[in-house]
Amino acid sequence: MTHDDDTTGAVTPPERPTAGKPGRPRSAPKQRNGLSTREEILQAASRLFGEQGYGKTTTRQIAEAVGIKQSTMYYHFADKGTILTSLLSSTVTPALEFARWLTEQDLDPVVRVCALVTFDLETLLRDRLNLHVVYHLPELQDADFVPTRSAQTVLRDTYREFGRAALGALHTHEHAADRARDLDLVFALVEASVSQRQWGGEGERARYAESAVRGSLRLLGVDGSAVPDVIARANAVLAHYPVQPTPISR
Repeated sequence: MTHDDDTTGAVTPPERPTAGKPGRPRSAPKQRNGLSTREEILQAASRLFGEQGYGKTTTRQIAEAVGIKQSTMYYHFADKGTILTSLLSSTVTPALEFARWLTEQDLDPVVRVCALVTFDLETLLRDRLNLHVVYHLPELQDADFVPTRSAQTVLRDTYREFGRAALGALHTHEHAADRARDLDLVFALVEASVSQRQWGGEGERARYAESAVRGSLRLLGVDGSAVPDVIARANAVLAHYPVQPTPISR
């Protein structure tokens, strides 16, 4: 496989970058944006993928956009397919890890759902890597992205599991069948935030997140008067999670 100007649309399965080695020197000074070199590569790649398409973007262009040598980029990623896979995984993996942590905590099931929704929204809406652009790439239909789609399915099923437990705790008998079907809408509300990120400023994103959390609780049948308390308790749970998402600016 040649690395130079890999303009094909072929995508490789995810590969873990080599760890524990010092990176090669950059060909330009590090940007003062708070991102690591790896994050800068992901950010530049997502921007170029959105501007000119995945197939027309080369690893050389990505490296130049970051201000590093092409060889330095290959220290972090094997090829641009691995970059795209990493971008997609970054939208799912944090929520899955948080959900696993939540299952280990002794929590009210309704608070557990609220905490997952809040965490997932803040992860997606802060979007330091312009992930909203990536979701519109036609290459996402390729078979090589089955692992990423499988992870999204696991996350959706986790939402369903948490939601069913919440419905049981609420003892919601009125329209119970409809509420059970509505569980997928809770997941959909969160996933739709990726598109909202494309046109909303930080303040709008924060308001969307707050509305989506309240909407999720209403879909579960939580009484309106109880919503503020559930949200406060969920935020308290979030505060104890070792890996904190960057809050969305209000």
